Amino acid sequence: MSVQSPTSKVESVYRLLVERISMGVWPVGECLPTEFELASEFDCGRHTISQAIARLAHEGLVERRRRAGTRVIHNTMKSDRPAVELDAFAFIYPSDRHEGIWRTVNGFQEAARNADRRVVTLTMGTDYEKEVELVSRLAEFDVRAAAIYPIIPSPDVQMRLSKLLVESKFPLVLTDLNLPGLGRPSVVVDNFHAGYVMTRHLLESGLSRVGFLANHSWAPPVAERYRGYLWAMEDARKTVDARFVFLEPEMIPNYENPLRDNVMLADRYLKTADGMVEGVVCSNDFLARGLIHVAQKRKFSVPKDIKVCGIDDVAKSSGKEMPLTTYHVPFEELGKKVFETLDALLRKKSMSELETRVRGEIVVRETA
Repeated sequence: MSVQSPTSKVESVYRLLVERISMGVWPVGECLPTEFELASEFDCGRHTISQAIARLAHEGLVERRRRAGTRVIHNTMKSDRPAVELDAFAFIYPSDRHEGIWRTVNGFQEAARNADRRVVTLTMGTDYEKEVELVSRLAEFDVRAAAIYPIIPSPDVQMRLSKLLVESKFPLVLTDLNLPGLGRPSVVVDNFHAGYVMTRHLLESGLSRVGFLANHSWAPPVAERYRGYLWAMEDARKTVDARFVFLEPEMIPNYENPLRDNVMLADRYLKTADGMVEGVVCSNDFLARGLIHVAQKRKFSVPKDIKVCGIDDVAKSSGKEMPLTTYHVPFEELGKKVFETLDALLRKKSMSELETRVRGEIVVRETA
């Protein structure tokens, strides 16, 4: 059996410590465990730990202070470190082709400019593997903290993202998504309020047979909108007819043609609803546009025969389409609150609540 030399043991411990620092296990400003604790964990002598830490100090990753311990001062090697420290925040988001995301990023950047804080933006499109990779490697970027606007197409991806969020100590704020139990701050749209307000609007216009149409229905924001619909129906003592509720679990973002899949889903919905539904709350504007398109092809008059509402206020009328009654989400305010939460997190300010909700309002137009 080969015996590991003292030199190779120091190298092994050194590499493990570098890896943990780069992954954010010990963030910048935090102290490493004591040499005694590290020696016990790595099953080696304190002299080996001391030599490994000396190399970390030489590389500029840590500073050693008598009685104060060893503190992390950088999370990248000197050779990998930029000549100028940006001291920036990062915002990771899927695409700026979606108006709501674009407006959120603009709100974030405007708040950063007002605070004289640099911002690095990273887009990943619908590449979910890239999204997960960026989150896992945030410590490698020259940023202090990051906001992420995640796109989660399946429960499996959500589980993987949750695992990364639990393991990483990098300061992170979730945008328009809250994953309870992870201890991560989040800034979200008040989706329950959105679903409730839009349903009440249809009920108060004299309708009884009100439905709900959604894709990506298992996702927390959509599930909250559906809960708002159910609550409004219960408040009004209206029976929820299963034929009028369509919850499609799948959703594949299409930034080039966002209406394509929504039209197909709307067609399936109207076949199921059997022409009996009087009004429909759609979980987003593009579904509402798809539903209006299919209804008109089937010779239904909107809003005379069927009233249609959306949520988000992003699918604007092109001039040929009817102006959509919808729930206006103040995305710029969402981005501003994300920045403020991220700044507070970095400054280690106390937070009474981990979740911040941004509430919008109904905009009544012609479709309902």
